[in-house]
Amino acid sequence: MNIRISQRVLNDPQWHSLLDVLFELTMQMDSPHSFDVSNYAQLSASAWLVGRGGKQSTTCQILRASMKHASRNAIAIPVLLVVDDAAPRSGRTEGNGTIVAHPLGALAILMQPLHVIVEDESSDGGFLLWMARLLGIDAIIRAYRSGRLLFRHAGGKGQFEKCARALSYGIWPRPNNPILALRLRAIAVLDSDARFRGDEPNATIRDAVRDHVASVHVLEGRYIENYVPDAFVERRLSDIGRQAAIQSFLRMTTDQRTFFPIKKGFKTADAAPQTRDEFLIDATRDARERNLFSSIALNDWDALAKGFGDVLSAVFQDTSYRCEPNRGHLLSTAQRTELRQILTTIARYL
Repeated sequence: MNIRISQRVLNDPQWHSLLDVLFELTMQMDSPHSFDVSNYAQLSASAWLVGRGGKQSTTCQILRASMKHASRNAIAIPVLLVVDDAAPRSGRTEGNGTIVAHPLGALAILMQPLHVIVEDESSDGGFLLWMARLLGIDAIIRAYRSGRLLFRHAGGKGQFEKCARALSYGIWPRPNNPILALRLRAIAVLDSDARFRGDEPNATIRDAVRDHVASVHVLEGRYIENYVPDAFVERRLSDIGRQAAIQSFLRMTTDQRTFFPIKKGFKTADAAPQTRDEFLIDATRDARERNLFSSIALNDWDALAKGFGDVLSAVFQDTSYRCEPNRGHLLSTAQRTELRQILTTIARYL
């Protein structure tokens, strides 16, 4: 986050000790925060720094160096925090990626981790950390280990909006009156549940959450398990005695594997596995879903029909399946592009 201090706060002695704390925060190892470069002239000439020796002070020299470093950061900081004692303590979010907050509220906001809202913090959080390691995006791992990144457990897709709204407004409704303005300190990531390309069953959830977070991403694949690289699919299915399903799974086309109902397989509403013929004439299914999977061979169908349950999600949590860093080639080009976009967005908002 970029921090800009109003002239009134800079020249008011009662806030100078708090500004010292903000300065120390930006100086912490691997801090994602920096004073705004455009604010340097006002900072260096302010009563706060003049009282410490002005432009020749160690504080000012360190401040200038850190600003230069932050301005060259390849991952740009998209959020501006304006510290103004005329602003509400809870802060207010403005449409241009700006939070304006009273000095005490600004300190509280800066001390907050970035909240990444997911359906299940263990499996979905593990997925994002695993992919960050695979793609070599170390900032995500470091932020998680230091407590600057927190996975927030929504407890189901139907709870995403409530979870995101409560982050700023609390449990009881407070229209336009946040407890703490944290919309730009939250990101949401959820499965698509899509049955075929162009299917958007979670669009309503996405749109409802959007007003309460900085960014929301619906995965292109059906579930996180649809992103497990081939080598890890083989290892995991072998370990649970499902060797017969490995080649059947790997023989599917890219789109079939992207939208394969990997947890429950090809089953009816009452959880009975369908034969391929039953699936293809099932009028309750969209024709595009039936067409997508129609080319699967009969023998392969029988091996896939029951699905894999949650067993593949263990890849993202069990240390025995931990991936090696910087092995992004194990993903498809589309997966690599999508996941890098998600993780880079998270890193930018840290």
